[in-house]
Amino acid sequence: MAAGTGGSLEAQLDKRFRGLTNTMDSIQGLSAWCIDNKKYHSLIVRQWMKCLRKSNASHRLNLMYLANDVIQNCKRKNAINYRTAFAEVLPDAFQLVK
Repeated sequence: MAAGTGGSLEAQLDKRFRGLTNTMDSIQGLSAWCIDNKKYHSLIVRQWMKCLRKSNASHRLNLMYLANDVIQNCKRKNAINYRTAFAEVLPDAFQLVK
């Protein structure tokens, strides 16, 4: 898989999500990676939500920017499963961000 070598996918995702910054490059880069690995969409969204719960307020906003980018770009990349996966967790996610 394109995730790289070593460690579980969960650990790799956690590291990627924790390393996300509020720059366009960071958000779009991780968004593209998520979409490229769409067959793991359920796991990716689950780990995204776990990271969101553990993050501080400013990092939570970065994670929301990431979700927004994935949702906006998933259709043209044939990764529409992300819409359903995020729809299930976004109500709880917004409670954490407000």
